[in-house]
Amino acid sequence: MKNKILIFIVLLFVQVFVLNKIIFFSFLVLSPLIFILLLYSYKKDSIENLLFAFFLGLFVDMFNDSLGVYSMTSIIIVYFRNLWVLKIIGEEKIDELNNISVHELGNIQYFIFSFPIMLVYFSLLVILESSSIFILDNVLFILFSSVLNYLFMLLFQYLFLESKLRDEWR
Repeated sequence: MKNKILIFIVLLFVQVFVLNKIIFFSFLVLSPLIFILLLYSYKKDSIENLLFAFFLGLFVDMFNDSLGVYSMTSIIIVYFRNLWVLKIIGEEKIDELNNISVHELGNIQYFIFSFPIMLVYFSLLVILESSSIFILDNVLFILFSSVLNYLFMLLFQYLFLESKLRDEWR
């Protein structure tokens, strides 16, 4: 538990102080906030998850001067994630999972679960911060940032989160 809290604090620190409005090659944004929202424990119909997302987004908004963009996006993402989990994984398997990670779901099912949520996240950021989503630059930003964040989230999970599979082979 202590490791998860430390990882959460490090990711939040990196989001707020290091990657605050840094855009790589004008199409790539690394956002650890989406890692936190996707890896946060799932509870069906939980107001706690929505409140956590709101206050997390509000904290990021305070340092970004973004007038509530991240808090609104975080709430929408957590709400969408809660609906999406039931569609992708199913209610009967949700009770068995502690965290929704690549170790628990597998690579393909985790991609089907997380990549559309990342697309929605970056689409919402573009809609709320830009005037039009259908500009080629915005579409490339959404696609490239989603791919970059998905790859970094996989790398993050393989490096820092424990795999339960090694215990099953004993």
